[in-house]
Amino acid sequence: MARKKFQKSDSLFELLTTQSQFLIKSADLLGQVIGADPQSRIELNDKLHKAEHGADEACHAVLHKINQSFVLPFDREDLYTLSVVMDDCVDFMDEAGDNIVLYKPGSLPDGVLTQVEILRNCAKLTHDIMGRLAVIDSGTRDYWIEINQLENQGDQVYRAMVSELFDGATDALEVLRVKLVLDAIENAIDGFERLSGTVESIAIKES
Repeated sequence: MARKKFQKSDSLFELLTTQSQFLIKSADLLGQVIGADPQSRIELNDKLHKAEHGADEACHAVLHKINQSFVLPFDREDLYTLSVVMDDCVDFMDEAGDNIVLYKPGSLPDGVLTQVEILRNCAKLTHDIMGRLAVIDSGTRDYWIEINQLENQGDQVYRAMVSELFDGATDALEVLRVKLVLDAIENAIDGFERLSGTVESIAIKES
């Protein structure tokens, strides 16, 4: 049976939904950075930085709302974690873009495109769940199951790319350049799993 929690906390759900939009924007921009030529990457990475700054502001708005609210729809710590980890996910995507532009890896493995698609899917799913978090129902459970499956896929792709990277290594610096990008993207995907775990925690407490 679905349970709805809103009334005075409507604006908090709206703030969380607004913040989650930056997950989608950042994942899309990171994909553009990866697919662009070196010169175009600089401008696109600047846009990614702006998205990261916007995400920071959105996170601060959520935390301010949580801190100023006496009555909250869910556990205060869970709500705090949702916002902070969403911000972490954007930070890691921004870091991946930075690592591409600053360290200029010669080429990136094809699996990076799969990683970015996983990020896009995680971002969309998270934005959707934030938009209906006031209602805890079977769709809430579907969210953390889907995210867990995507994160497992991301792990497999990451391990395969790292293994191939080291197996064919001839230039230690190039290996480092590429791995810094892969690690940042993997950290972003892992962040979505932490997000889904928090949503699961909320659902269990409300059941």
